[in-house]
Amino acid sequence: MYKNGDRYDIQNYRQISIICVFAKLLERLVFNKLLPFLHKNKILTEAQNGFRKGKYTETAVQSFIEIIQEALDKRIHSIGIFIDLTKAYDTLNHKVLLEKLSSCGIRGITNSCFKSYLTNRKQCIEINQSDSSNAMVRRYRSSCKEMKQGVPQGSVLGPLLFLLYINDLPLNTHGTNLVIFTDDINVLIMDRDVCALQRKIDRVIAELEIWFRRNDHIINVSKTGVMSFHNRQSKLLVKPQVIFNKFNPEYITETKFLGIYITETLNNKVEFQCTVISK
Repeated sequence: MYKNGDRYDIQNYRQISIICVFAKLLERLVFNKLLPFLHKNKILTEAQNGFRKGKYTETAVQSFIEIIQEALDKRIHSIGIFIDLTKAYDTLNHKVLLEKLSSCGIRGITNSCFKSYLTNRKQCIEINQSDSSNAMVRRYRSSCKEMKQGVPQGSVLGPLLFLLYINDLPLNTHGTNLVIFTDDINVLIMDRDVCALQRKIDRVIAELEIWFRRNDHIINVSKTGVMSFHNRQSKLLVKPQVIFNKFNPEYITETKFLGIYITETLNNKVEFQCTVISK
């Protein structure tokens, strides 16, 4: 499935697994049992806005912007890091995932069922070539290969398993505000003092790099943006150094955050949009 960017670049396409109806029904039954268990035992982190009762993209955007606005009113420097992961769903380590499920209380036979769900799964890639009238001309199919990592995209359980995989991320980062919606990870670091802000950024990035490395995730630096939030009246724009794995993500003035464009000054257009969706 095409995402964005150059249509001739294979990296801009996302694979969607075609799963039979019976398998999806079974997944839905498991999903309907698992999600209430997670809610009842308050397992999902408060930073996560996906699959949470009373939380949606709107609440994630609103809480994120309210934190920034409060900081700006108090003249606190605020740096937002909008993290993009390379093939987030495709790089989940099955062993690590099963261990995390066990730590959440999903043990014994249930854990073995998830192990069976994840292992010995094979898939192939099929591409249809069409002419100018969208009539299929030729079909290309690769050989089948075993999925040794990741969860199938297009499945019912995949997104929820991904949530549990990254659920401990906030526990491993300190001195930051995290706003997460499924695989959208947004970091907000604040401080009155510029030097203290730089130290916080360095520490948080080091913690993030350790977590991503341990969990086999790779930050897509080219699609990760950094934003220095400030009032429109500010004459001095603070831009601390941000380095991920020896690469410097670009400072940006505008970004699409969970479907809504926000700017470094949180202009009236953005505030109006957030007011509308919050009603």
